[in-house]
Amino acid sequence: MAANLAFLAASVAQDAPEYDPSDFLSSLISLRSAAVTCDPFVASSPAARTETVTAFFGELNQTLPDLVDTETQASLNKFVASQAASLCRDKLDAAFAAYGAQAAHYVNSKPGEWPDPPEITRGAWCSSENCLEF
Repeated sequence: MAANLAFLAASVAQDAPEYDPSDFLSSLISLRSAAVTCDPFVASSPAARTETVTAFFGELNQTLPDLVDTETQASLNKFVASQAASLCRDKLDAAFAAYGAQAAHYVNSKPGEWPDPPEITRGAWCSSENCLEF
């Protein structure tokens, strides 16, 4: 009986679809892009906090391109500083939330030999609700 259960478990594992990390990798790239794009507009240095993304891709023998969204930066420069900071805070918070969800799924689904997701900590991008300190 135990041999049958082991065989069944192995069969199910072989039939299970292989994990596709595309969503996880996209969330990493989106987070890094938001961080380097918004770095000049908020506190807590999001670019430095997400430097581990670059190292993670290095472990995969991949080089990330420059992910600064210059069009978004140019638009943000037209806003009052507190508005730009508030928009970036929201963009960073959304990117961190998406990354957190994808990282949890990645950890539970990745083959054992794949690297762990990078440790990235969220910062206090603004000290007030409306980022009025900027």
